[in-house]
Amino acid sequence: MSLQELKEKSPADLLAFAETLGVENANNMRKQDMMFAILKVLAEEGVEISGSGVIEVLQ
Repeated sequence: MSLQELKEKSPADLLAFAETLGVENANNMRKQDMMFAILKVLAEEGVEISGSGVIEVLQ
């Protein structure tokens, strides 16, 4: 599962996905909280989660 995939989903799609995973009170969560709850369940199930971005190194 990619973080980008979750970010691109609509709130309705995220809600449906969260409900299939058994996330409690998903319908009362903000999108960001729902994404975190989904990621938590996926991580507990051993699903590989990937993300991408830029890292800035300060010296």
